[in-house]
Amino acid sequence: MASPEVMALVTDALRGQLVSALPSGAHVVLGAPSADAPVTVGVFVHPLRIALSSARRNAPDRRVDDVAFRHPLDLDVDYLIAGLGDEALAELALLDATLQWAAEHPVRTHDRMSEGLSQPERWASLASGSLTVRWRVLDLTLEQAASIWTAAGMRQRAGLFLRAEVQWRSGQASSGPIIGL
Repeated sequence: MASPEVMALVTDALRGQLVSALPSGAHVVLGAPSADAPVTVGVFVHPLRIALSSARRNAPDRRVDDVAFRHPLDLDVDYLIAGLGDEALAELALLDATLQWAAEHPVRTHDRMSEGLSQPERWASLASGSLTVRWRVLDLTLEQAASIWTAAGMRQRAGLFLRAEVQWRSGQASSGPIIGL
């Protein structure tokens, strides 16, 4: 599975898991809300940054006696999550529920990833591999957070920054001998 499918699956899983963690009637919108969007109560999840994890960036590709050593796909996907609506206290309550979810469920393994998916066919394509996601709340300074809001061109509000540390290991056979590290 290529990294776009993994990123889409992880983002969809985050959306579904937040839907189940938030109070009934709260919406989870993927992407930044537009200025002319109708007012809705919930949170939005905006992907900010996608990168190879530092461990993967620093691991050299190796070959020994024509045996390829293949590393798992290790990605870091950073998200901005902020409240929707026109009531600050309601937005803060939704962010609190999101923060509690992230603290109580920091690791999602392959067997629990399918909960709340809107596109189960993406999950079916992962049947032969192993996916693990560790959710980490990022602690940004006020200046860093303000810079992100400014760069995104959005009205600054309370929000949290969440990182998905994603590890995908394919279970499919390849044409040559592959040894995973």
